[in-house]
Amino acid sequence: MFLKKDGKEVLVMEDVVRIEVNGERVKMYDIFGEMKELRGKIVLMDMSSHMVVIESGE
Repeated sequence: MFLKKDGKEVLVMEDVVRIEVNGERVKMYDIFGEMKELRGKIVLMDMSSHMVVIESGE
């Protein structure tokens, strides 16, 4: 999972298995059950390369 801010993509979480979107909040869960929450919107989902990019809302 990458966060796009100021035109740059930064890795914020690996091995994401679940994504929940609620308005501008995106919650991500990894294979160990750890959770991160970001403010933004999903701008790219590429399942062939296992990549999701969130554009920062902050």
